[in-house]
Amino acid sequence: MTAIGSNTPAWRGRTTPGSKYLSLARTTLQQAIAYRITTFFNVGLTFIWVIILYYLWRAAYSGRASIAGLSWDQMRTYVVIAYGINALVGWRTGTAMMAAIRTGDVVFEMVRPLNYCTTQLARALGFTVVEGGISMIFTLVIGLVFLHIQAPATVASALLFVLALIIGFLTKVLVVFLVSLLTFWTLNGMGLMWSQQAIMQILSGTIVPLALMPGWLQFIAKVLPLRGIVSTPLEFYLGKSGGWDAVGLIGLQAIWLVALWIVANLAWKRAFRVVEIQGG
Repeated sequence: MTAIGSNTPAWRGRTTPGSKYLSLARTTLQQAIAYRITTFFNVGLTFIWVIILYYLWRAAYSGRASIAGLSWDQMRTYVVIAYGINALVGWRTGTAMMAAIRTGDVVFEMVRPLNYCTTQLARALGFTVVEGGISMIFTLVIGLVFLHIQAPATVASALLFVLALIIGFLTKVLVVFLVSLLTFWTLNGMGLMWSQQAIMQILSGTIVPLALMPGWLQFIAKVLPLRGIVSTPLEFYLGKSGGWDAVGLIGLQAIWLVALWIVANLAWKRAFRVVEIQGG
């Protein structure tokens, strides 16, 4: 069956919602490639903090075999891999959305027949392919060659790490999405972005493993979804969790992912009504 006045089959002219989201991801990927110098600069600048943390922890381990059950080999692996995980969702995901809200360009999103939350996930994926890919190359080359980090404890640990990493990526995007939505009610999103980064890096275990936190803070961090972004994948990578503990951790990640998805869509509808009330 062909379209009228065309030799092209009609089904080729049709687009599905999935293909539209993939197109958005490709467009974002192309933008990241177009500004590759900026991308390389940001990735390299962030990695400086990894080097600083590496030498700080090396000094802390001087004369010690382990800290909080982590050997020096495990800790240096933790520091480097945590950087690679944290860099999968860069600053562009949130700042681009905040900028669209501040300039009013977000109204164009409102007329698109697409789910806004899924749209942001697709764009984050596009940035991640470039920024996350470069970060992972930095992590593997510098980590394996110069810092001598460990490989995953077992094959099962590696598989659980990848699964937790995917769920953690989606979780972080949704958290960034929710924080970015607050720009509808604030005058400036810069404070939101820096606050989000600080809280996320602490409670996700990026800077300090959860095992080293005070008891009360450790309890809070283990319950919140931010744990699933960095700490949970690294527990699998280092072989610290397995069996039913692994099932519980993945289950907690999945529950939070579903909850965040529901809250994100409800929050977007609320923000949409705010714009309508303001006559936007």
